This record gives sequence, C-alpha cells and structure tokens, in this order.
Amino acid sequence: KNSIRFPDLQENLGEIPDFKPNSQKTKSFFKRLEYGANIQFGKANQYLPSTGDLAVSVGYKLNDNGSIGIGSSYKLGLGSSIKQIKFSHQGFGIRSYIDWKIKKGFFISGGFEKNYLPQLNGLATTQKPDTWQESGLIGISKKYPLNKRKGFVQLLFDFLSYKNLPRSQPILFRTGINF
Repeated sequence: KNSIRFPDLQENLGEIPDFKPNSQKTKSFFKRLEYGANIQFGKANQYLPSTGDLAVSVGYKLNDNGSIGIGSSYKLGLGSSIKQIKFSHQGFGIRSYIDWKIKKGFFISGGFEKNYLPQLNGLATTQKPDTWQESGLIGISKKYPLNKRKGFVQLLFDFLSYKNLPRSQPILFRTGINF
C-alpha cells in the first residue's frame, strides 16, 4: 500500500518564526469597531480665538496592529486670553485616520482632516481665506491602559498647515480615550 503522508501541523508551525494569527478575523464586524473621543487645544491668532477641538471617532480594527477610521470634531472658541474667556462657535470638521503599531504601545498615526471655519468668511484681507482648511497629519501615538479602556496621546505634524490662510498650527498635541 502506498499512502501519502502529510507533514505534522506542529512541524510546519515551528518553521514560521514569531507567527501570530490575526485574532480579529474571528470577531464579527461590530466587535472589530472601536469608538473614541479626543480633545486638542489651539492658541489664538489675529483672526481666531483660542479653541478647543472636541472630537469623536469610530474605527475598524484591520488586525491586532492597525486600524482605520473616521470622525468629526467641533471647534469651541474659548476667548482671546485666560482673562477674557468667552465661549463661541468656531466651526466643525471631518476626519479620517490610520494607526499602525510599531512597538509596545507606540503607533505611527496619520490622517486627513477638513475643518470648516465660518468666521473666515468676513475677513477683509488681500487674499481671500478658504473657510474649509485641510490638514494632512503624520506622527506618533502612545496608547496606554486606562481602567477597562485605552487612553492615548498623539504628537502630530500637519504638513498642509503652511498652505492654509490664516496658517494653522503645524504641531498638534491630542489626548483621548478609546472605548
């Protein structure tokens, strides 16, 4: 009798160094979603007061190392200084992002945003500013355990900030939480 012998499964797994299966594949679509919220503050300039951006997002975990997502933000005006606090509506935005794990809680983060700033409509300047400002972001994130959730801090560079009028902040610091 001739029989075909298949190699033992354990022998094959031993040949793949550091192999880890994608644990997200066994989860349903809704179990792979992650929800988040973050906050960011911006300083005042000659056209805009200092602001706080409050944002929410929903992401999809591609695997254990990466996720992509979308979100929206609300820009709350805080006034021109700590002595002159005045809350006002300063705009809103839409966002997209990608996070990819590089090592032990550190992620490379990137994204694209469009922020609507209606108060730029009435400016009398030599160049007409666009009320929709774009941001292209790249940077690093650190995620850490926070009770049953994950907190994060991000340091991002906006490589499109120099084309905006008035110029937006090139360096952004955000902190938030994922649910």
